[in-house]
Amino acid sequence: MERLNVLREKLINEIGGVRSLGEDRESWLYCLGQIPKSRYVPLQYKPGFLEYQSEYFQSVYDGYADCSMVLYRGGTRVGIWPLCMYYQQGRLHFGTAGAALMGPLFSALPKAEAQRNVIETCLQGAFNIIRQEQGAPLRCSETVLDQGNSQWMKKLMEHGARTVKVTWQAFADLSLSPEEVQSRIRRTNKYSAARGREEYHIEIYDCKSSCLDRIFREFHDMHRKVSGRETRNQKTWDIQENLVRDKDERHGRSFVVFIRDKETGLLAGSALFDSTPQTGLYCVAAYDRSRFSKPVGHIVQAVAMERMRAYGLRWYEIGERAYPSDEGSDPKLVNIGHYKEGFATHLFPRVFVELSCNDFEKSK
Repeated sequence: MERLNVLREKLINEIGGVRSLGEDRESWLYCLGQIPKSRYVPLQYKPGFLEYQSEYFQSVYDGYADCSMVLYRGGTRVGIWPLCMYYQQGRLHFGTAGAALMGPLFSALPKAEAQRNVIETCLQGAFNIIRQEQGAPLRCSETVLDQGNSQWMKKLMEHGARTVKVTWQAFADLSLSPEEVQSRIRRTNKYSAARGREEYHIEIYDCKSSCLDRIFREFHDMHRKVSGRETRNQKTWDIQENLVRDKDERHGRSFVVFIRDKETGLLAGSALFDSTPQTGLYCVAAYDRSRFSKPVGHIVQAVAMERMRAYGLRWYEIGERAYPSDEGSDPKLVNIGHYKEGFATHLFPRVFVELSCNDFEKSK
């Protein structure tokens, strides 16, 4: 960890004109608030989510440091870059929230050339460290919605990045009318959600709820029971509880959905949803396995979509739609993906590329 802290300071000096998220959180939130509500802004740009991921991956990788930064040019805040460095099998990697690296999100600099100049500086700073540490190639990803590839992805490809994988992500466009969204949801899913409303009592908890201590204990207990073990430490649960408690809408909104058996009052399902001001995400859930033939998850999804619409979110990112033809396809993930697609209005591609230090240097 000490080595990663040294490299983080070196990266800040290499790029110049930046401040870490830790010391400039208000500026990060300012930049996030400048992005139109209609844009797709994934959860990886939310400070609380980055905090959760940092805590979670401390126990997964050999070393992990969040290096997220606010980008300045000429003393003006122009964007944010969610960034981490970690060691895996003794080799240094760059990423975002413990996964593939995502690009800067610009709140200013409307001209493409100005954005490209900042991106070039960021890439040069990262590759200076990769060269010094003999680190892994940059593995980057971007979900491509209606605005097309970003300047970040274009710059990577111009430097010689290779496309290594494409997956499909299920989304619901909540700016459509409720009638239009309903018309695109799979008929069996609509039927199951309607059944769920009849069979279960629905509870929704957010920052206005006064019983979150009890709710998260119950959620945690059910998750442990369903998993058959403790999957992560208590601090990660505390961070998620604080996300739900947070009343500052600049961060986005978080909420929990519980469904209970109407006759017994027993908890049948629980799920946590989080968001930026623009985009919601299905984060974690636990369902009574004895009720898998029942419409438990269907009613949770339907209720969550209604709540996100009420919050004014444009996009609901439901998750990956896996297919049998995917490399290393897992039948369980294919079935889960089919289920998620049933609530989607769109499928968008997520593109993964790799750029090595040698290819970056040769392209200059």
